[in-house]
Amino acid sequence: MILFKDIIGQGETIRTLRGAIEAQRVAHAHIFSGPKGVGKMTTALAFARALLCLSPIEFDGCGKCNNCQRVELGSHPELMIIKPKGTSVKLLQIRDMSSGLQFGPKEGTWAVRIIDDADTMTPEAANSLLRILEEPLPGVVFILLTSRPQAVLPTVLSRCQQQHFQSLSRQQLIKLLEASNNYLPKDILKVSFLAGGSPGVAQALLEKDLLIRDQAISLTGSLAVASINEVLFLAEEYSSTKEGLLLISDMMILWFRDILLYNETGNASLLVNNDKSEEIKALTEFYSAGWLMTNIETLERAKSSLAASANIQLAAESLFLMLAGFDSVNNWQRG
Repeated sequence: MILFKDIIGQGETIRTLRGAIEAQRVAHAHIFSGPKGVGKMTTALAFARALLCLSPIEFDGCGKCNNCQRVELGSHPELMIIKPKGTSVKLLQIRDMSSGLQFGPKEGTWAVRIIDDADTMTPEAANSLLRILEEPLPGVVFILLTSRPQAVLPTVLSRCQQQHFQSLSRQQLIKLLEASNNYLPKDILKVSFLAGGSPGVAQALLEKDLLIRDQAISLTGSLAVASINEVLFLAEEYSSTKEGLLLISDMMILWFRDILLYNETGNASLLVNNDKSEEIKALTEFYSAGWLMTNIETLERAKSSLAASANIQLAAESLFLMLAGFDSVNNWQRG
């Protein structure tokens, strides 16, 4: 169970939230924005514990009372978490979430409603939420989580207190992973370079024994020699989940970055994938600096498009065709 006191790297946000509880001036709506995997949901749940706790300690949850335990188990009646159904948060979900709230919490002082990936709300859902936020409900706190605040309805944004979450430093990430006692020090050190300051990415890599990193490396090699039909097959294979494809894209960016960096400097100590230095050295003969830069830029742009895409496979096909050197079905520009 993670409480405010356990959260690393988001000190300003935690101080703001605890200060609001202490001053008894908790805003009725919040937006937690920032990269995926940096602790937005973890902090939202810690905030819920602090509000719902029966025996709070310094404006934080105690972690022991019945309410803290029910939040941990996801069984507290005054806590509801809404996630996208399919590719979006829908109108019926917002209506269900707000049902019965007009008179405030049924149990205790607070009710908490968390909307994950709030940027995926349909226009109808966003407008329904807006009507709720325009007339704050007594004792009800809404927390919207998003990695794309620019995609949230501006009028919804304007009615929320905004908190931006930063990526963790490498040292903060290492400290967080070491505290779990679940991973070997050598693996923690390795993923601390690969995770881009995201605990979520780091844990995904550790739990899969860096399989995702190795899949990304294999994929870059396959795309370099693939025909159009082979590219489309690979796109289908790698588009089972949006989160998985985004993680693969991050790993590919780091791989291309390492090849480019070694190509320019010849210094293996600068590599993120330093355990693959011999393989990277060999690949510098096959990839030009211009081609590598183009692919890194393509991947960075594609990540933003993919986050907003309703059709993961179509987005994967477009990305993989460009990475393979096809800017259209009839145009080849690899090399």
